[in-house]
Amino acid sequence: MGSEVVLFALLAVMIVFMFMNNKKRKKQADELQAGIAVGTWVMLTSGIYGKVTTIDSDRITIETTPGSSISVNKLAVRQIEPTPESPVKKVAEKSAPTKKPAAKTTAAKKPATKTSAK
Repeated sequence: MGSEVVLFALLAVMIVFMFMNNKKRKKQADELQAGIAVGTWVMLTSGIYGKVTTIDSDRITIETTPGSSISVNKLAVRQIEPTPESPVKKVAEKSAPTKKPAAKTTAAKKPATKTSAK
């Protein structure tokens, strides 16, 4: 009799935690959907990155590369990404000369070779 009560109590606790977790996930999903705006960078569930160009009720249009756009359901957005840096800045940083420290040269030890006497 006592073990049955414990089992029912554990089952009730599990059900309460499941409802609380589901409510938390729903709130996070609602916050994500509310954060989608024109100009926002997003990542879709398929792994495609792009910039939101238009929002039309439950559909959004994303520009993946300049001149290439796709239209997807809002629910396909997995996360909002920070705005990427301009490619012009990256090229300028790469082309700037940098001093490299002098490399230390150490004589590498060669493995000993076995010679067989015939």
